[in-house]
Amino acid sequence: MLHYRERKNTIYIITLDKILAEDISSRLYDYPDTASIQLIMPGSGKTVTPEDILKTAHNTTDSKILIMDVRSHTKPRLQQAYSDIARFNRPDANSFCHIVLIGDGPSGYALHSKGMGAFQDYLADLRTDYVPAVFFADPFLYYTQQETQELIFDHNNAMPEKIPHYLEKYFKKGLPIKTIYEYFRATDKQDDTKVKRRRQRLELLKDIFLKLIAEGFPDHKDKIDQALTKQGCSFPGESLRLNVYPFFFEEWISDLIKAAP
Repeated sequence: MLHYRERKNTIYIITLDKILAEDISSRLYDYPDTASIQLIMPGSGKTVTPEDILKTAHNTTDSKILIMDVRSHTKPRLQQAYSDIARFNRPDANSFCHIVLIGDGPSGYALHSKGMGAFQDYLADLRTDYVPAVFFADPFLYYTQQETQELIFDHNNAMPEKIPHYLEKYFKKGLPIKTIYEYFRATDKQDDTKVKRRRQRLELLKDIFLKLIAEGFPDHKDKIDQALTKQGCSFPGESLRLNVYPFFFEEWISDLIKAAP
């Protein structure tokens, strides 16, 4: 395993989803503390394949931060690559490098009564498999099993481009995810206006997510609300916490970069 002096001030963004990769990279480029850090994304051109990510597994040992997309739709296709990445970086994890996970959460949690318990088991599995510093659940990545099956069989296992059905009560039906991400990054604004508008829109997004929490976890609303804070939502007996993307995402990456020697 590489010594910490060989870890570069770089960040790997590991995902098959070009739209998510663009949102992550744009946020980090716009944030003052991470603007100068080199971002590396496997693959080239319009698509990224599991083979592209597998080829970069050894190279990830150069970086201080690894951002990995562990959504249920693509995780099985990346199992070998992710196993290698986790194995190569495990000795340095949470000391000389940090792993940041972004995913959709446990399958079916929004439809079943297990709720809190489902997240607790899910986080425990992620912690065991990847030794992450932080996990972000992205509500825009959460699709029902039926929606995922349609992508697999009807759209050649393509990455989703439209928002999940459960969010259509708050957003226009069939709205592209790319448009959503760009709106909340305030890409239509410039300079100081952009910063102000992004802050305002983040508050709007927070209001929407708080309503979703109230609907999905009425008995635990006050606790799950903590997922929208930087500290995240904790669960009994589990050290890994639940955070929500993109709230405090850039701050977390900045802090972890500084923490890695």
